[in-house]
Amino acid sequence: MSLKGRTAEATLRVPRLTAEAASVSAAPDFPAALPRSRLSGLMELAAARALRPALRDGESSITLSLEITHALSGPAHGNLRAVATHQGVNGRVHRFLAHVFDESGLIASGEIARAVVADRRIVGLARRGLGRVSMLLGV
Repeated sequence: MSLKGRTAEATLRVPRLTAEAASVSAAPDFPAALPRSRLSGLMELAAARALRPALRDGESSITLSLEITHALSGPAHGNLRAVATHQGVNGRVHRFLAHVFDESGLIASGEIARAVVADRRIVGLARRGLGRVSMLLGV
């Protein structure tokens, strides 16, 4: 199945920050903005949804890399929408281009690499990581 050009979306509702709330939540050198973790999670979800039709029974996908570029100078708010577009595949690694929009327009873009893995492989890696910090434990 060819996924090249396939798109998928994910959405997130972010309440509007008042000027007072923004100033209380951030130091002067650290402006109030949507946390990078929220942006990356939204982009990853959209990419995972675009990849889902190519997965066989017993397979999942995990993010190998994500590079984000912010395009917004102030806090994002309202309904955020991430759109991920499949760019190509090399073996088990799929590449995506993702864009996140709020009500005013583009707020961030990202390049994502996701690998197709067997579900049992994820569980095995997570078990080996017990007692150590592991990013795979939350998969």
